Amino acid sequence: MNPTRRLLAVAYGGGHVAMLLPVLDELRGRHPDWDIQLLALTTARRAARAVGWDSLGYESLLHVLDPAERELALRLGQELQAGNNHPDVAPSESVAYLGVNAWCLRRQLGEQEAARVLAERGRQGFYPREFLDRVLRALRPDLLLSTNSPRTEQAALEAARELGIPNLAMLDLFAQPGDPFAERKIRPDRVCVLADAVRDNLLAAGWDAARIAVTGNPAFDALHRPGAREQALALRQRWAQRWGRDPGQLVLLATQPEAQAHPDSPWPAGDALALAMEAAARAWVEQRPGASLVVRHHPNHWHRARRAADTAQVHFSVPADEPIEALVLAADAVVVQTTTVGLQAAVAGRPVLSLRCSPGALRGLDYAALGVARGVADLDQLPRALDETLAQPPGPTRWARAAAAAPAVADQAEALLEQAA
Repeated sequence: MNPTRRLLAVAYGGGHVAMLLPVLDELRGRHPDWDIQLLALTTARRAARAVGWDSLGYESLLHVLDPAERELALRLGQELQAGNNHPDVAPSESVAYLGVNAWCLRRQLGEQEAARVLAERGRQGFYPREFLDRVLRALRPDLLLSTNSPRTEQAALEAARELGIPNLAMLDLFAQPGDPFAERKIRPDRVCVLADAVRDNLLAAGWDAARIAVTGNPAFDALHRPGAREQALALRQRWAQRWGRDPGQLVLLATQPEAQAHPDSPWPAGDALALAMEAAARAWVEQRPGASLVVRHHPNHWHRARRAADTAQVHFSVPADEPIEALVLAADAVVVQTTTVGLQAAVAGRPVLSLRCSPGALRGLDYAALGVARGVADLDQLPRALDETLAQPPGPTRWARAAAAAPAVADQAEALLEQAA
């Protein structure tokens, strides 16, 4: 294969860049002479830097605009900057990101309509198609790698399709009916998905089977890293020393705040359900001397949740101290609402119990309906569900994977390059 291949990857923060980075590492390991560039958006830049990847940003690509366009874009970005800053993003990058997107919106809709869209939708109205077209024309990659995010990433995929650049997208979750990615009319040359069930959802939405590859999600590859199970065992040993006994049957409770209420749920938006789940799980474990509980509130709100001291059966996990993958692998069962931790646990082959009364579940992310978890109607049924699950653990679900996903995605990237050669 040509050792001088140029690849461009595009992703924003959170779980999306976590899908891309293991694939880039895999490709760099296979092809050290390839020119691989990453356009890391918003908080993705810090995540990339943490694992050794230098990255491009909007600020470093302003040269694709002429001087008058740059001046206007930066002025628009400065006007939008108030309230749109993040401590992990340099102010100059925020100005460039906001300004270029606002400039593109004006080019698409005109000044008045662009202002209306910005007032009504904010950043959700961005779609920098013209900018990404210019970026791809300037960089001329042989392959574009992206994710299913709907703004810069989709604009890059569409620009690549128009320019004849082979392109691959990674889809993070389920592609359920009504999913915006599943309904897109302009589709990537290849999409890599988590499991057969996701492929089936895309097929039902009218996708061509030849475009779909079942690879797993590289964001979960830490579950399969060498030493991951040893790290989980070390956690159990640490807790055994602290408690003066073996942890026995260990339950991981992983919660998150509810983004919004649902009319069919008794639980409001916010932390109420998460804290009630904690109380119910603690009451359960206190009646079972041989069992243990690890409580992991969401990284964005654990410090706001009511956090008591550890007891002889309960450990409160702080996100900065213990990787979630080790907690999942250390557990005998995992209890969630709709957090991605539930899916991670299913991928690792751990039994998952999900609260179907969660507003998030009622809005469509019902892990029981998806086959990820055993459904628990409400908290009063959680003790029995835990007892039954631990007494007779179910086998792995269809979401379980025994191997890392990044090599499979890298194989797909190489195949696209070979086809284009």
